[in-house]
Amino acid sequence: MSPISPRTRVAGNAILLAGGLLATLSIGTVAQDSPITTDTGISAAPRPSELTVSSAYPSIIVAAGDEADFPLTVTGPIDERVDLRVDGAPDGFETALHGGDAIVSSVFTSVDGPPPLELRVRVPEDATSGDEQLTVVATSTTGTTSLPVDVVVSDAEVGDVALSAKYPVLSGDSESSYSFDLTLDNTTNGDITFGLQGNGPDGWTVDVRPAGADKAATALVTAGSHTNIKVTATPPRFAPVGRYLLEVVADGEGHTASTDLGVEITGSFGLAMDTPDGRLNTTVPAGDSAPVAVLVSNTGTAPLADVKLTASTPKGWNVTFDPEVVPAIDPSGTVQVQALVTPAGNAVAGDYAVTVKAATDAASDDLQLRTTVETSALWGVAAFGIIALAGTGLLLVFRRYGRR
Repeated sequence: MSPISPRTRVAGNAILLAGGLLATLSIGTVAQDSPITTDTGISAAPRPSELTVSSAYPSIIVAAGDEADFPLTVTGPIDERVDLRVDGAPDGFETALHGGDAIVSSVFTSVDGPPPLELRVRVPEDATSGDEQLTVVATSTTGTTSLPVDVVVSDAEVGDVALSAKYPVLSGDSESSYSFDLTLDNTTNGDITFGLQGNGPDGWTVDVRPAGADKAATALVTAGSHTNIKVTATPPRFAPVGRYLLEVVADGEGHTASTDLGVEITGSFGLAMDTPDGRLNTTVPAGDSAPVAVLVSNTGTAPLADVKLTASTPKGWNVTFDPEVVPAIDPSGTVQVQALVTPAGNAVAGDYAVTVKAATDAASDDLQLRTTVETSALWGVAAFGIIALAGTGLLLVFRRYGRR
């Protein structure tokens, strides 16, 4: 093998040096053009070369008395603090910069992405229609920038909130609870958290909750959407018959929606039967009849009409009532009815069951009377006479044949 000459060695080293330099330049170019990779391994967009403030919606139409919410994005070339302020707000206009759940005056730019930021502008009630321009100013060590935003005050309604019920009136008795399904609409351009309240007459319980959230007391409704509300109304026991008005109110961030609901109490219906002394037994001589006093009471909250009295008896028995039909019994009222119980003519002595029933189309009740049939006194006299005659006949027989 021939030895490498010094000239050849120098040329080779020059080629290696040039190749290394090209590789270094190539790597540098790739690194400069490649996106930034965060510690989490997720690629982020290349950072801007200067401080910027932007908004996806820099012009918002709003009605007087409402609020315009501008989403803001602040980015910068390095991680740094950026101080913020709002200039040019007209008299009466209230402005606030919100980051998360707090009012802020500065943000910190980061390679992980722009921090959440929002400008909220409250327009006064007496604002006149027109275009009002405000400026968001951002200042940091890398410079100062600004973003003009327009609040267009319009006479036309720019959304509202409303409560509505598919079935606003329900009916039933006073022992039931009533459930209403409501819809809470938010057609404004901002999210609203509503407090919920129900009002009713004295003694009523009106519970208002977001549907499916039994313990929640508020409802968040995002801009341009709606949520379902569940209302449960419970009347006091024995509430009188009538129509009752309920009110449901949703109030939040300067917006109020309300609706009226109705419950028609038709009354509860109930009957109870008893006797004046509470005794449920009577005695009837065979071949005779016995009167029995029966009390018919209205235990409901609605009047009862045409209460009819009937009886179930052993075969051959008869029960009549005076009156047979009670025209009306008021709530908590009691009417006394006279029942006349007549056993069958051939009924033998013993205990019998007689069932007395009072009924209307809405309610009924009954009671069972134990009826004792006693042997008639006439039968006792007749038996005594027969025994006496038999004794007399035996005495005559003994006398006649005894002399022989």
